[in-house]
Amino acid sequence: MKRTLHELREYALSLVDDIEFTWNGIHGLIVPYNRQKFILTVNDPDGLSEEFHDIDELLTAHLLDGHSLAEVCEKADFWR
Repeated sequence: MKRTLHELREYALSLVDDIEFTWNGIHGLIVPYNRQKFILTVNDPDGLSEEFHDIDELLTAHLLDGHSLAEVCEKADFWR
């Protein structure tokens, strides 16, 4: 499923469920604990996992081969 950046942002802020995605061979998982705690896990060779304290910080972090979720959102495939 494709999502716009606005849709991804609103879904993450709804705190309904974890959000899985793939982009350019990268598998990622966003875990929204609350509006001040989001975990992004990226299954790359380093097994990167990072905590963010607001949604905009998460969306603009350059953790996907030097790209941010904001940059690749509409090209990624989401499961939720």
